[in-house]
Amino acid sequence: MEISRQKFLIGASAALLIPGAQEADARSKIITRLPASKTKRFAWTIDDGVSSPAVASYLDIAEEGVHHLTLFITSGYDSWRTNSKQIARLLEAGSIQLGNHTVRHKDLTTLSSQQVKKELLDCHNFMMNQFGYDARPYFRPPYGISNSKVRSVAADIGYTVPTMWYGSFGDNFGVSDERIVQFAKKWIADGRIVIDHCNRLKSKKALTQIQQIMKSRGLQSVTLREAFGPNFK
Repeated sequence: MEISRQKFLIGASAALLIPGAQEADARSKIITRLPASKTKRFAWTIDDGVSSPAVASYLDIAEEGVHHLTLFITSGYDSWRTNSKQIARLLEAGSIQLGNHTVRHKDLTTLSSQQVKKELLDCHNFMMNQFGYDARPYFRPPYGISNSKVRSVAADIGYTVPTMWYGSFGDNFGVSDERIVQFAKKWIADGRIVIDHCNRLKSKKALTQIQQIMKSRGLQSVTLREAFGPNFK
């Protein structure tokens, strides 16, 4: 399964770097920032999984133990199976967290309620079957697009926290690593949820530079569960 370049770019443009304010369902609260803390921290969240080597490169960062990552997986991509042993080990260590990003990466607002439910449930069941992992309550609608219907259906099955972002690395296809690092410099800051993607392999130099930005700002990446606590709904 692949995201077409045109669809990816259209979706990224629609979502923008900072999503506009949306009216959340009564049972759902859209989040873009972490709760206040005396510790300087942010959430490095990584979506999709088109590229298995790209997924592995982020898992290797988590393996070092300094930065914890939240991976919003699109379960239709083989990368989550290819890297399953390392993922399972890092989940056990608490170095990564998984979130629900559906099976096929479709715009959920174009689907029926039943189709939305299936997209989320099938991804949920994949994580349960593959890793014994329950990702609730965190989900990220593909392209950052949702509405009250989508959020209500998600909440009905326990995905009550639509997770958006406060800044993006802008790593669409065709964007240079140098430009990605520039976006990282712009958006990495205390308390923010920042979005990245594992759809193509970034250079080791770029990933190192991104981590150097965090270090220079005294920031550590934490998972959403570490920031919000285990009982956040």
